[in-house]
Amino acid sequence: MTHTRKLLLFIALLLAVLSSVVAQDVTTPEAEASETAEPADATLDNPTTTSEKALSPRLKSVRFIAGLFWASPSGLQRRCAATIITSNTLVTSAVCAKSNYPASKYGQGGWRIVTGAEERYMQTPPNSVQAYVVKNVDIDECSNIAIIQIEGNISFGGSLMPVFISSHPVSQASTMYTFKTSDPSGNSFLGVTQGVTAACDPYLPGYTDSNFMCTQPILGQTVTDDYLGGDPIIGFSTQPDGPLAVLVGITGLYYSTLEDAQHAISNDATAYRFNAIVAAHVTHIATIAGVSAESLVSTGDLG
Repeated sequence: MTHTRKLLLFIALLLAVLSSVVAQDVTTPEAEASETAEPADATLDNPTTTSEKALSPRLKSVRFIAGLFWASPSGLQRRCAATIITSNTLVTSAVCAKSNYPASKYGQGGWRIVTGAEERYMQTPPNSVQAYVVKNVDIDECSNIAIIQIEGNISFGGSLMPVFISSHPVSQASTMYTFKTSDPSGNSFLGVTQGVTAACDPYLPGYTDSNFMCTQPILGQTVTDDYLGGDPIIGFSTQPDGPLAVLVGITGLYYSTLEDAQHAISNDATAYRFNAIVAAHVTHIATIAGVSAESLVSTGDLG
C-alpha cells in the first residue's frame, strides 16, 4: 500500500470515529463577563424551528445538552444551552443566565430548562413541551459561569445523560470540540484549540487567574449569532474504564479589536474566545448539587 493510500485510509478512519464518538453512552455520575450592551438578537426575532430546518443529527444525539429558556406570558424563548451535570444541576455561561435582558424584551417571567430531543434547540418551542422550573441560579461573573438548580429531577435514559467533568489540565495538544447550538441545523461540531498566552493575554490580561481558557479563532465562528456562549466544550479521556467524552469548559465571550464585533454587530473571524474552565468550579458545583466532588469528575488524561 502506498504512503498516499495509507494516509487517506487513516483520515477516513479518523472521521468515522469523530462522527460517532459523542453519540456513545457516557458513564454517568448521579469573563470576567464584560458588561457590553445586548445587541438586537436576530435569531430570537426570527425563530427557527425544526419544522423549518432539519436538526443536526449530531446535536439530536448528544445526551448531556439541555436548553435554557425564558418563560413569560408570551411563551418560551430560548436563550442558551445548559450542560447537565446531575439530575438537578446544570451549568452555562453567566452571561446567558442574566435575566435583565430577556425580562425587558419578553416580559417578567422566569427560567426553564427544556430537555426534549428537538425542543431544547427550538427558539420558541410549543407551550406543551416539558420544562423544568429553575429554582436557583448561582452566577459567577468573574469567571463567566452559572450553576443552575431545577425543581425536581431530570429522568435519565434514552437521549438524556449527565456528563463527567474533566479534572485534568488541558494541554496545548489536547483535542477539544464544542457544539454550536445557536445554529442547530448547521455545522454543529467544531474543533477548538487553546491559544498561546502571548496571543491571548493582550485581549484579557491575566485571564488564567480568573480560570479562563483562551481558544483560538476557528473556521466558521460567528460572533454575531453566538455571542453569549454557554455551549459545552468537551475533550476525550484516555481513562480505559471511564467515560469517553468529558466536559472541559463552557464557551464564553469573544474578545476582538473591532468595536462592532465586541457588541455582536459585526463578525470578526480573528476574535479570540475566553471560556470558563469547569474543573475550577467542581467543589462549588458539588456543594450546590448536594453530592461529592469526586462523583462528578473523570480523572483520565485528555487525549
